[in-house]
Amino acid sequence: MKPRVLTTLLICSSILTTSVTPVVAAVNQPGATPSAKVNRSAQPAAATRQSVAADAFMDLQLKNGQMLDVKGNTSWTKVGNPSAVRDTEAGGVLGFDGHSAFYTTFSDAQFGQLKNGMAIEAYFKYDPTANVTGEHEIFSSQQGGGFGLGVQNGKVIFYAHDGSGYKEPKGDLKVGHWVHAVGIIDKNKTASLYLDGKLVDSVAMPGDLKFANGTKDLVLGGDAAPGSHVQSLMNGRVKSARLYNHTLTAAQVAALNKEVTTTTHEVPHTDQAIETMFVGPKQVATGHTYALNVHARQMKFSESAPLTIDVVFDPTMLYFVDAERTLGGNQTQVRQVANGRLRITTTARLSPAQFRQYAQTRLAHINLHAKKQAGTTQIRFEQVSKDGNVQLGAAQTVQIAGKYALDYNGDGIIGVGDIVKAPIAKRAEVAKKAEIKPYKHVIVLTTDGGGNSFSPDGMYYAKGAGTPMWTTDRNIMNKRRNPYLMDLFNKKFAMSTTAQSVAPAISAQNYISMLHGRPWETLPAEYQGTNGSMGQEYFADFGKKRQLFPSVFKVLQQNNPTQGAAAFSEWGQIVNAIVEPDAAVKTKQSKSLESFKDVADYVGTTEFDNTSLVYMQSDYMDGQGHGHGWYNDNYWNQFSRYDAMFKRVMDQLEKTGHIHDTLVIANADHGGAGYGHGPNDAPDRDIFIALGGETVNSGHRLKGGSNSDITALILNALQVPRVPHMFNSNVFDESAFLKQTDLTKKDRDVEKVHFVRHENKADIKLSNLRDKRQLRAIDMRIDLAGRKVAKIKTKKGVKVLNRSVENGTLKLTLSVNKQTMQTLATVVFDKSAKNTSVQKAMAASQDGTEILVDLNNRNRKNAYLEPNAEEGQFDLNKPVAKPENNKPAKPENKPAKPENKPAKPDNQPATQVVKCQLQLLKAMPVLKVPLLHLLKVMTVVRRQRLTVRL
Repeated sequence: MKPRVLTTLLICSSILTTSVTPVVAAVNQPGATPSAKVNRSAQPAAATRQSVAADAFMDLQLKNGQMLDVKGNTSWTKVGNPSAVRDTEAGGVLGFDGHSAFYTTFSDAQFGQLKNGMAIEAYFKYDPTANVTGEHEIFSSQQGGGFGLGVQNGKVIFYAHDGSGYKEPKGDLKVGHWVHAVGIIDKNKTASLYLDGKLVDSVAMPGDLKFANGTKDLVLGGDAAPGSHVQSLMNGRVKSARLYNHTLTAAQVAALNKEVTTTTHEVPHTDQAIETMFVGPKQVATGHTYALNVHARQMKFSESAPLTIDVVFDPTMLYFVDAERTLGGNQTQVRQVANGRLRITTTARLSPAQFRQYAQTRLAHINLHAKKQAGTTQIRFEQVSKDGNVQLGAAQTVQIAGKYALDYNGDGIIGVGDIVKAPIAKRAEVAKKAEIKPYKHVIVLTTDGGGNSFSPDGMYYAKGAGTPMWTTDRNIMNKRRNPYLMDLFNKKFAMSTTAQSVAPAISAQNYISMLHGRPWETLPAEYQGTNGSMGQEYFADFGKKRQLFPSVFKVLQQNNPTQGAAAFSEWGQIVNAIVEPDAAVKTKQSKSLESFKDVADYVGTTEFDNTSLVYMQSDYMDGQGHGHGWYNDNYWNQFSRYDAMFKRVMDQLEKTGHIHDTLVIANADHGGAGYGHGPNDAPDRDIFIALGGETVNSGHRLKGGSNSDITALILNALQVPRVPHMFNSNVFDESAFLKQTDLTKKDRDVEKVHFVRHENKADIKLSNLRDKRQLRAIDMRIDLAGRKVAKIKTKKGVKVLNRSVENGTLKLTLSVNKQTMQTLATVVFDKSAKNTSVQKAMAASQDGTEILVDLNNRNRKNAYLEPNAEEGQFDLNKPVAKPENNKPAKPENKPAKPENKPAKPDNQPATQVVKCQLQLLKAMPVLKVPLLHLLKVMTVVRRQRLTVRL
């Protein structure tokens, strides 16, 4: 097996491995009793005629229901359940089901016989229903070296390693047909492949043949693997297989082909019949990409012929953008032949697999764009040829959702900005519907293989492919060259360096957890997608009427169909399978190191204005780990490239102004150790999760977190309720976010709304205003603290657009003709204004830009104080009502005045005020208030001539 191939088939421990004695290996045959041991004397007599095959070093045949080496040079062991079957074209053959094989272990001496030229031969038929996109071997011994015959991406390939890499002469695979393949390494340093007796490809091979690393096995029906012996198993049948310790000539290959083909006869196949199907969302927002997957499958096997079908749509509602991810690459072409008509032509082999198997049945992923016109439209198939061999799928009905009637700025949310943009006659109606949402967008940036890389307290480090160890050595930590990200995540974001991936620490498991809001291990087995399965088939909700585990994209679409979403991933499994094909998401499989660029470019489009979620995955660091090792010098050196890529996205957010209404989440799916990842240990599972946005507690260190929490963070930011199946997805550390009343600690340069309490009133004022950005509307949520609103008085040029109370909160919306630092409005309550406060507020400028303002709730300076009736003490933090006559109350038991003395004036004598002040000083220990506060009270007493009862 070649390490460069990432997708492999692992043989689990439950597969039966049976030892077989030398020469022959038993296979199961109907009506026969399997035998694990066969005597060497059972071998048949040598061939009586001379043939090229007679000079083979190894000759594997099926004889009397048993697989044997008629040369007697090798012993074979079977894995799984290979069977002897009857083929209508070739008679008795060996059958392999993708879970079984035979292997033999060579000696060094046997390998040595192949150094001076060799040839490998197999006569096989590959199952037409099987997948041929991945790597599957027929007769092979490969692992970082070696040789073998295999199939991949619809090709037969002869693999030969010369020390510098694999040489791979290849030719077309005729699936469902008997194929005679011969690979030769000759004395001219050339690797050649012959198919059905003819030379199809030759590749120069300068070096000597290098044998496999870590294994000495040769496998029939698959490839060698250290430890488990077999991998990359085939689906199909084998008539014979031979190995030669010398080279073969073209004439000898032709003679071998003639010999094997005389024992088979082709059976005529039925006419081809094709079934087609559309897979795409039922709804899309105007101005957004409509992603359509076009599928075709072969219902009856026949010789594949070119297929041509048309996809027809209404050009007044949709227009064609492009097509990607086509079946067989260039074997499938999509072109627009007329406005609203696309023609798909493919020469790729069609599979009888079910449509869920997208890797085998999807002809193309087509991007259409929904125009501004809302309504219902259809996309349909039309047959180009009239031979009736194509069963056309049903038309796809699509609802194009227009923006809300009151959404004047087109962001998908009715807010204070829409009030400014609305006609004057509509502003009050908009105000009633307006919501306060600090975040309109969420962007998730995942670094695949990024681990826990940005703690200022330490980092993982390894030498070469050794085990990474946590270090606080500053000399080693200087190898991490990410000054931008260290500053961004540790000072401007809030970050957890104690977060972990879900188990196992493997990509597919973590991306499913991130986007479907559920730890992978808690999902039913059917939904536990893996790297391999997600590369072949859609997420398990595909085709089900009741979808059990919809992704966050579908939850957002259901909550607000007028908004769009996007996903950019360098790893295809995310955009092909984990994000459902019928979710309303613009998806793109980004090129290596370009996913950040794709996100930045998208943020700069008008499409982003009403996009709720953008998800992105960068695959580069995972590739560095697999190729060169995790957390070593190369790893940290390559990670330095991410400063510029992250900065590109953040700069674009700043440039477009979306930095103020977007929550950015940065994380990793897993770490790693050596050249891999997956175990439940710290270097593999430790990751970072960082959050940045207007309400984020910048510089705060968070605790805990898991990749399954990403969905909860998204929904919480966008104020969308979680669905029941996401019960294990949480906002793992609430301290990440500040209440709006606490945002002043971030020292943002934004306008401020003051709520100034005095007596039974509260004044609403503005500060930190600027000339170029004139505020024209303010939407507030005021906690009434059990009070009732008696009336609202406004200044000239200020108008109350909405005043309503729900659950003890006043929703108050004001329009402002001209911003001023003077009082805009005064809320009059039925009693003291104490404890009332503005908890949320959003303002809008003259162009509809929405500003999450700072809030300041306070008492007016020198506000009147009222004593606490229960404790007889002053509450120095609460406003009080001033006596109505602005005079102190008269003593209840006033002594009688002498008849010969004049009456006292109305005002209390100054000497009485002084006595009152002295009483306050004496009572300071009882009052338990600071001297400074007490002096302020005394000042009020003096100025207002109040009597204080202690």
